[in-house]
Amino acid sequence: MKLRVQQVGIVGIAIAASFLTVSCTSDKLSQCASMIEVVNQTVIDTKTTTESGTKGDVPTIEKLVGIFDKAAKDLSSVNVSDEKLKTYQSQFLTMYQGATEINKQLVASIKERKSTKVHESLRKSRNIFSPERDLATGLTQYCKAPEK
Repeated sequence: MKLRVQQVGIVGIAIAASFLTVSCTSDKLSQCASMIEVVNQTVIDTKTTTESGTKGDVPTIEKLVGIFDKAAKDLSSVNVSDEKLKTYQSQFLTMYQGATEINKQLVASIKERKSTKVHESLRKSRNIFSPERDLATGLTQYCKAPEK
């Protein structure tokens, strides 16, 4: 199985993170930095897991479930007051929570040897990450924009 995590879009967030620090006085910048930190760590953990494990094996997929579940919990714990950032947070949460559930279903389908369900879960997995690049780009651009 080849999980399609669109890391290219997320890598742009790393650039934004380089100018953001948690010690910023701006609430927006601080909130951006916190969100970007979670997203970047998720990308790093996902990439490390998929590159070090055997693609499609249950232990690797189970590790991914843990990564996405942790990402959802970490992201939901970021206190966001900026309305636009709340929207990005919600969209990333939907993606991570969806990925958690889809990968749990994938593990169950593999263990049950139900190829139709495996293929369906793989399709869903690819689709759940389709907005990732646009979300990452949007978050980066919003965080770079000066406050009004």
